[in-house]
Amino acid sequence: MKRQDKAFQAFLPRQVRQISNYFTIKSKEVTRVNEITTMLHDKAFLQNLYGFAYKRTNSAHEAEDLCQDIVVTALAAAQRNSHISNPHAFFWTIARRVYADFLQKRNSNAHTGLIEGAHTESNPIDSFIDDENDSYQLRRIFMEISFLAKIYRDVCIMYYLDELKIPAIAQNLGISENTVKQRLYSARETIKKGVQKMETNQLLKPTSIQFIGTGNPYGNDPRTVAQRSFSQSLLYLCRDTERSVKELSTLLGMPMPYVEEEVEIQLAGENGHYGNLRKTDSGKYIANVIIVNIEDVLSTNDLYRERARALARKFCEYVKTINLLGLPFLNQPESESLILWPLLHRVSNCFTDAVKSAIAKNHLADITPTKREFYSFGMAVRDVLLDLDYAFYGCDGSDNHAIGGYKRIFMSNLYGRRLEKHFSCNDNVFQDGPLLTIRAIGGLPLSQLSESEKETAARAMEEGYITKKGDSLHPRILVSEKDVYWAALENFQAEIDAHAAPLAAEIHKKIKKHVPKHLLGEWEMFVIVTSNIVADELIEECIRQGSLIPPEKPLSAAGVIMIVDK
Repeated sequence: MKRQDKAFQAFLPRQVRQISNYFTIKSKEVTRVNEITTMLHDKAFLQNLYGFAYKRTNSAHEAEDLCQDIVVTALAAAQRNSHISNPHAFFWTIARRVYADFLQKRNSNAHTGLIEGAHTESNPIDSFIDDENDSYQLRRIFMEISFLAKIYRDVCIMYYLDELKIPAIAQNLGISENTVKQRLYSARETIKKGVQKMETNQLLKPTSIQFIGTGNPYGNDPRTVAQRSFSQSLLYLCRDTERSVKELSTLLGMPMPYVEEEVEIQLAGENGHYGNLRKTDSGKYIANVIIVNIEDVLSTNDLYRERARALARKFCEYVKTINLLGLPFLNQPESESLILWPLLHRVSNCFTDAVKSAIAKNHLADITPTKREFYSFGMAVRDVLLDLDYAFYGCDGSDNHAIGGYKRIFMSNLYGRRLEKHFSCNDNVFQDGPLLTIRAIGGLPLSQLSESEKETAARAMEEGYITKKGDSLHPRILVSEKDVYWAALENFQAEIDAHAAPLAAEIHKKIKKHVPKHLLGEWEMFVIVTSNIVADELIEECIRQGSLIPPEKPLSAAGVIMIVDK
């Protein structure tokens, strides 16, 4: 049987079908053979068979050979035996006999003790380390794990580093315990050979950092130089501790020239002066952006959750007292729900601002805020099995002057769980749909459109920018001459402050724990990121209360607003 790297389910059923079909065709007494064949098509039975073979052999290769011998012998014996009262007992009797023959063919002294050790709950690398009596070997072994195929690397990391038991690994990966044992044994042999040959230079367990930024990104965004796994793992090591190049080289398992080069890249960032690293007075390096483990971000999210839902219920009561459709838009919104989408995002921002204001006043009054054109924040994800459902809404905007007969036009779009992004803040927004929307303010007769413009209009209608009323096009997104939302929320601000105030002390404790002292001037970024779930909670609760209607499709007019200055 050809050796495979996959679990037995991938290859054993195929081999069993080929063998059993052959004997079924050749046998005149197919009934007895088919009884055995039926057993061989049962997944649970096959797993037991492979487990039986694997526990008694030196490798996956030998286990496959033994399985094949048992299947062939059992089917051949079924042909010769005219009376099989218990096919299950018959098969396992044959299996034990075949295994006895298998032992006679194999050198009884070959690796017997080694194999048994691979299937116990003790760490199978321990004996190798003890024999070498060299702690340096341990680092070399861990480096070798990084070169394994993913299916083997995952079980090794969970077993050796996370110290999970085999049943827990099987459950996490959705495979059988026998498959876990098989992969551990195969990986161990590969590791041992690799360590004996050479030392490698790779990270064992890379860290992924998901960056969030705010401000003016044009030429100021240090995230652009931190996209590689190597870059992010280096930054993670420096998130709250000064490191020298030599220390980083040792911890990363990378030669110093590569680390030196990466440090220079991270120091410079995109614009040459705002990078992801800074050099300390001691000549070492430390992160220049706040980096927090995702687990700590999520635990802080929970502090906001219930208060955001309570605020949403108050908001649903509040909007019943105001005339949203009476707000001074330059077009006629087709529903209150369309107005509520960006308004809820404004409520979320006001809530976050209220939390920041209380923290600044009562807890961090002596901290001078850091002034940057752009601020970055990193969420570190180290557990690949983490079920991450980090729902938040972003809002990207774009400004333009002297366009379409207006002095200035600002346009923004909300995006998140229920809304798809129309554009990013660094896009060339004012073309196609948005440009046609500007022309449609006050009505744009269809007769004035060229054929190519009609095609653009069709796309703009599909994306929710404009709508057709009679023989004219009109904006479907919200269009106003000024920001109308502050007035709409003026009488709701006290409610926002009342819900935000109790959070300040709790969030301050989180800031002290997770924001390094040298970055305390950017503590507001911690609040911005950890409160990002507020908009999602507000929106979902308003939907549950019936005040907000989800759009029929994610890419729509919902959440898009245009502000023009004549």
